Amino acid sequence: MAMKAPRKWMNNTVIRHLLHWIGMREPGDLHIDDPFIAYFQYKIGPYQSDYYLYFPKQPDKFRYRYEIFAKMFEYTGFDLVKYIEFHYEAYPDKEEFVRFLRFEVALYQRELRKYRYFFWVRFPRWKAVLATTLEWIELEEKRLEAAHAGAPAAVPASAPTLEMLQDVLTAGKDVLLDRIGKDVYALFQTYMGKIELYNEHHVIKLIRVLRVLRDLHAPGKKGGPLFKTFSDMDMAAVLRQFVLFGDKKTNTLQVKIAEVGRDTDLNDPALQKLMNTLQEFFFP
Repeated sequence: MAMKAPRKWMNNTVIRHLLHWIGMREPGDLHIDDPFIAYFQYKIGPYQSDYYLYFPKQPDKFRYRYEIFAKMFEYTGFDLVKYIEFHYEAYPDKEEFVRFLRFEVALYQRELRKYRYFFWVRFPRWKAVLATTLEWIELEEKRLEAAHAGAPAAVPASAPTLEMLQDVLTAGKDVLLDRIGKDVYALFQTYMGKIELYNEHHVIKLIRVLRVLRDLHAPGKKGGPLFKTFSDMDMAAVLRQFVLFGDKKTNTLQVKIAEVGRDTDLNDPALQKLMNTLQEFFFP
């Protein structure tokens, strides 16, 4: 492992530029603690053979992205497509998801090309998986482009009228999108709840409680989880029902949830007591 440069060196412009040449300014050295967006859904807990990503504890951004492809390499053909689309359907911004996956696949392909001079290291199955993923990306990009080309001119975002609300009830989501465009539809998606904390200083503890509930398992190695599915995106939807978070985007809330996870000490006696109490309550 390369030696990590002391943070104070980054304050010297000359040294900072020299660090590239001695391998001490790599992404993992300086950005391992950056928040990441959960394009692919994940859970904290023991590995399962479903489509979710699993980690024993909150991952950093590099471990998270590595696991996206590590799990991807478990699938081939149409099973691979189902794995990708499982996460794609859950992510609200389809274009952003496709762009993320395209650039990550390009990175992996460049990494594998480094070994092209070693005939005994060819990674044929990995290359096939990346090629299939790239084909899915290209097809989805064409579908999104065609959808935009056939869409009507966007209507400026404004307060929904009574007629628009009637359309929601009678015409359905797809017709609503065609008539009033993305902006008004986003207004319905980001409904602001009415729950208000008496003391806003408790918001961090609230998120920690939600994370404890999300990760709760029955005692013992074979104990099952409390929730079958409960992603950071789901938690963001719960937080949006609070007045404090009602106007926040899903991505912003996911970053906040990840930050709280990194700052949480699971060995804190108060948290341990809470987890034990909840275990006794749900799994007597």
